[in-house]
Amino acid sequence: MKHLLHLIAVFLLLSFSVVALGDGGHKGHKGHKGLNREAKQDIVRSGMTQYLGQFSPAASSDVGDGWTKHTYAQNFAGDGPLCIAGTPYSVFTKAKDPKKLLVFMQGGGACWQDFYNCNIVAEDQEAPPPPIGIWSDTSDFNTGDLENPLADYSVVYMPYCDGSVFTGDRDVPDPNFPFGDIRFHRGLENASAGIDMAKEMFPKAKRILVAGSSAGGVGASSFAPLLTRMVFGNKVQLSVFNDAGPVAIDLNDFRGGIPLRAMDWDFGQFYPASCTDCSDMGQQTAIIKWRLDNDRSIRESFYSTDGDATDRFFLGIPTQQMYRDLIVNEHGKLNAAHPDRYKRFIRSGSDVHTALQDPFLYYFGTANGVPLFEWVEDFLKPGKRKHRERDDDDKHGPKKSEWVDIVEDFVPLP
Repeated sequence: MKHLLHLIAVFLLLSFSVVALGDGGHKGHKGHKGLNREAKQDIVRSGMTQYLGQFSPAASSDVGDGWTKHTYAQNFAGDGPLCIAGTPYSVFTKAKDPKKLLVFMQGGGACWQDFYNCNIVAEDQEAPPPPIGIWSDTSDFNTGDLENPLADYSVVYMPYCDGSVFTGDRDVPDPNFPFGDIRFHRGLENASAGIDMAKEMFPKAKRILVAGSSAGGVGASSFAPLLTRMVFGNKVQLSVFNDAGPVAIDLNDFRGGIPLRAMDWDFGQFYPASCTDCSDMGQQTAIIKWRLDNDRSIRESFYSTDGDATDRFFLGIPTQQMYRDLIVNEHGKLNAAHPDRYKRFIRSGSDVHTALQDPFLYYFGTANGVPLFEWVEDFLKPGKRKHRERDDDDKHGPKKSEWVDIVEDFVPLP
């Protein structure tokens, strides 16, 4: 009888958590909008949501240009947002249209045992960011007719300093770490604090884009969209933009980084049990596939060059062709499974890393002739943007655009 009562109590707790955190009113997998009930329950059981609603900033201050800095208290023991060396973590917000929200996760490498190539302190990435790329209202080259589709979005900006691509949950004793005897991989706590701040500051958001560059792109493609859906519910229009976070990994990594990341970051514990392909030793694109399978209204996009030198360094991939094969194939599987809701923008013949915050590439970088900023607009509002140019035989004005999957033909690096 005691065992039965315990099972009933767990069931009631999970049911209450799902309703409290999300929409929860949709039954089954057919006809629902957003994340289905069973998936929400699976997320709660995994422990992924355990830090939501747990942390409040110790101080908030105006840092100019409309930005507010929210700093969390240092907490070396127990739980709490923290950078990898134990320094304080901060989240930044900027209010514009309260119904549109950009949740942006900054990049900065990765750290694991005896591989220390990550941003260490949040202060190195503080807002306001330079007014370029997505942080500018129009083209950074004074071309006023090139308008940024994200210009009117409110922003929650998360510096990156946990070393675990916003997914880790482990404090690792490490006498070899140059910045202290412990690595604080509290990425999930940092991400949870930022998404809580998003809900507190912009509770009326109806259209949310979770985006990130590099390591932040990996974070934006892993747990952050699921946390966002749980906090804001199924009624919001939720999108994800991964700017050059490979997510896909070389399973034959000769440096042994895969097991070291799995052990040091301990992110595998948060994979939902029903994601049977999810493994901290396998392809990390599996969580994206599971999310698309279970959230019928989320839309996701992936940007990369096929010779990205930075990603090849972190993944231990020596050649352009090998990296191209990896990202085209693994992200291609996601596009094949959900062709209307997962698409790629892959440029060839370049080893440049990231584009959203680049003053030139965001507006003038193209794939098959399509500028990236236009592709972003098509992604955010599919079918609603009108091209400026006309076809010679178009007698009825500009044509409506379409968000398309683009993989350029192979061009060798110079």
